[in-house]
Amino acid sequence: MVLLNALVVRAKAGDLDAFSQIVAATEAMAFAVALGVVRDATLAQDAVQDAYVSAFRRLSDLEQPAAFLSWLRRIVITTAINTRRAKRRTFLQLDDSTEVPVLDEAETRWSDGQRHRLAQAMMALTSEERRLCDRRYHGGWSTARLAADAGVDEAAMRKRLQRVRDKLRKEIEMSERKAINPSDLPRDLPARIVELLARPQLTELPENPVGQVLEILRGVYAGFGARDLPEILDFAAAERSIGRDALYLDPLELHRIDERRILRYDLTLPLLLNVRFDGVPIRIFTAGKAYRACQPDPMHLEAFHQAEVFCLDERSRLDMWQILALVLRSVNDTMPGRAVQILPTRYPMCSQAWDVSVDDHGRWSEVVACGVFTERVVAHLGGDPAIHTAVGVGYGLERLAMLRFGIDDIRRMDVSNVA
Repeated sequence: MVLLNALVVRAKAGDLDAFSQIVAATEAMAFAVALGVVRDATLAQDAVQDAYVSAFRRLSDLEQPAAFLSWLRRIVITTAINTRRAKRRTFLQLDDSTEVPVLDEAETRWSDGQRHRLAQAMMALTSEERRLCDRRYHGGWSTARLAADAGVDEAAMRKRLQRVRDKLRKEIEMSERKAINPSDLPRDLPARIVELLARPQLTELPENPVGQVLEILRGVYAGFGARDLPEILDFAAAERSIGRDALYLDPLELHRIDERRILRYDLTLPLLLNVRFDGVPIRIFTAGKAYRACQPDPMHLEAFHQAEVFCLDERSRLDMWQILALVLRSVNDTMPGRAVQILPTRYPMCSQAWDVSVDDHGRWSEVVACGVFTERVVAHLGGDPAIHTAVGVGYGLERLAMLRFGIDDIRRMDVSNVA
C-alpha cells in the first residue's frame, strides 16, 4: 500500500512509468470488478481500458493517494455500467444498481446483490464494525448520527468507516483477483451460510420495527447485563455436554455447515454453552439472529431475530412468578391493551414451561415462551441444583413487531421503517 501511494504521487506529477506500474498492480482487480458488472470478458476489457484512461486524466481530482483504490473502483464501476448501457442500446435508469460494491465514502446504500458479494468479506469484521455497516448501509444513518451515537466527532467516525471499508475491500479484492464467483465463496463456510450470516442485524436499527420492539424489551429488563453469543455452534459438543434435549426441532430445519457445526437455531443453546455460574447471580438480556431452514412465507424466515432473558440464582432470590410478571409487563408495553393467555407447555431442558399468547383479531398468537430449566442444566452451568434455579424467557421479535405495527408479511420486515 505504501508503494502504491508513492506511485500515485508520482503519477499525479505526470510520471507515465509510475502510472503503468499502477495499472500492473491493479488491473486484475479492475478487470474482476468490470466483469462483475458487464458479465462479458471482452466488454470488461474495453471498460477497464476506458477506466484507466479516465483515471489518468482525473488524477488531479484525487486529494488523498491512500484513497486511490476505492476511487479507481468507482471509476471502473461507472465505466462498466456505461459500457453495458451502450452495448444493450437501451436506456437504463441512472440508479440502475450494480451488484459490485463501490466501497468508498460516497456510497450510502448496499443493495441485496452487493451484500451478497460482500458476504464472505463481512465475516472478517468485528461485531462493532458489522453494527456500523448495518446502521450506515441498511439503516441509512448519517455520519453525524453514527458519531453522536458512538460519542466521537464526525472526523473520527469517517476514519472509522474508512477503516471498515478498507478491510472489506481487501477481503473482496482477494476473491476478485482469483476470479471467484460471489456465489462460490472461499474458505470453509458454504455460500448459503455466509449469505445468511451477512444479512443485516435489524436489532441494531432503532427505526426498524424489530429494533423498536427490542428497545421496549430492553426497557423492561434494564437491570440485566448484555451478552454477545456465537452464531456458529459445535452441535456435537452441545449434545455431549447438555444431552439430546439440546435439539428440540426437526434436524432438517438445521442450517449445517459441516458434520459438526451448525448455525444457531435459537439463543438458548449458545447461551447455555457460553455462560458459567461462578457464585455471582446471573441476569442476562441478549438479542440477535437465529437460523432455521425453511421455505420463507408471510410468517417464516430463514434468518430471524430473537431476544432471550436468562437468570440463575438461589431459589430464595429467584421467583419464576416475578419473572413472569416482567414478561406480562413486556407484552403490555409492546402491545398495550391486548388480551393475554398463559398456557402450560413442555420444552426440552425445562421442568416447567409456559407459552404466552396475545389476541390477534380473535386468534391467539404466541409471542413468548418461558420456563424453569432442569436440574441437569443448572448443574451443567456450574450451579448446585439443591440451592440454585435457572429461568429463561424467549421472544420472537419479528412476531411481536408484526402484531405491534400491523405488518402482514414478515418478509417485508427488513425494509420497514416506523420512525
